[in-house]
Amino acid sequence: MKYAIEGGTIVTPDFILHDVAVVVDTETKKIIHMGKERLPVDMVLRLGEEDIVFPGLINAHDHLLGTYYPRVGKGPYLNWYPWDNDLKSHPLYEERSRLSNKDLYILGAYRNLLSGVVSVSDHMPHAVNQDLIKNLPVFVLSQYSLEHECSSYDLRWGRGITVEHTEAKQKNIPFITHLEEGFDEEATLGVDILMEMGALDEYTVLIHGISLSDEDVQILARQKANLVWCPSSNYYMFQTTAPVKKLLEAGVTVTLGTDSPMSGGLHLLDEMQFASSLYEKLYGEKLDPAVLVRMVTVNAARVLRLFDQGQIAEGYRAQFTVIKASRTHNVYESLVHADLGDVRLVIRDGVPLYGERRFLDFFSAFKKHYQQVTILGQDRILVGRPIHFYQQICCKLGFQKKLPFFPITLVEEMSSCQ
Repeated sequence: MKYAIEGGTIVTPDFILHDVAVVVDTETKKIIHMGKERLPVDMVLRLGEEDIVFPGLINAHDHLLGTYYPRVGKGPYLNWYPWDNDLKSHPLYEERSRLSNKDLYILGAYRNLLSGVVSVSDHMPHAVNQDLIKNLPVFVLSQYSLEHECSSYDLRWGRGITVEHTEAKQKNIPFITHLEEGFDEEATLGVDILMEMGALDEYTVLIHGISLSDEDVQILARQKANLVWCPSSNYYMFQTTAPVKKLLEAGVTVTLGTDSPMSGGLHLLDEMQFASSLYEKLYGEKLDPAVLVRMVTVNAARVLRLFDQGQIAEGYRAQFTVIKASRTHNVYESLVHADLGDVRLVIRDGVPLYGERRFLDFFSAFKKHYQQVTILGQDRILVGRPIHFYQQICCKLGFQKKLPFFPITLVEEMSSCQ
């Protein structure tokens, strides 16, 4: 099937386009035409003046297994290790353990989807997530190599820095690791360790980097390494964050990640808002909203080596996040200041996954199971069986758990628990 998206404002994100038709081929899952010329199609999806179409958003750092609420911790910490101990000794950790790993991954997928995210980097060992990510509504990166961190007290997720990084170069995939997530002497040597091991280059994706020195920043830029900024998690755990202004000025490619909601932001939209406000607080100036938009689209795709994602252009995957236009902000600011209620439609590989009820006819054209749900008091259509899923979560927990990143209304009573 071929359909055209007409109307609204298209943000590629490098250009802002009006009166342009975007034609999608659902068989190839790609955008096959963009322009003012109207091609013959099977269906037209008409958008309104207040609809802004962005590339499907990409969350460059998450731990789907840690999808729970609220945050845990007694920071600020010296490094991540004592936070991990606080987490595992907290009653919420036992409460979360009543849910299966599959439950947490589905919950994490919905958390991302409701905020307009179509693709996620789940920083976990393949042995943990490879069977859990296959049938989720969002795309979860599966081609990557990793370490947990470059320190003697890391969690030994990989086979060693040299082995993992060599595989990344051979397979043209990202090598992902936490780095300098702390201020002890060993944590601050992360860049030196990677340089010594020949593992710092364009394939390297560094998460956090809160203790990067000025010299480290210049080394990252020179080596063309990449950084995932997680400001909510950083500030919650350490009361500081990566030197993002210096990183951007040095030309380092920076993306944005939520981390798990047990330390980080509620969702990617929440993370964008916090990143914007924290930047202004730290530097006394505003971060260009277009830069933030690039962090969650084209930059994230480049860093994760998803070369057919992150842009709206011919030949790219048909992945779109439609946001309500703000009357007081420009198109980029509309996304940076958006909340869950502003997400109007999410499309992955040409197929709608989540959206407003006004798109019911569009959803009906696809052979997917959808449910009509209430999210924050608004009627929505959501892929899968989210009502039953949420109900089963509450049954396993033994009470109706409020999850701000998954604010679905339960109509049925929990008496149906089995």
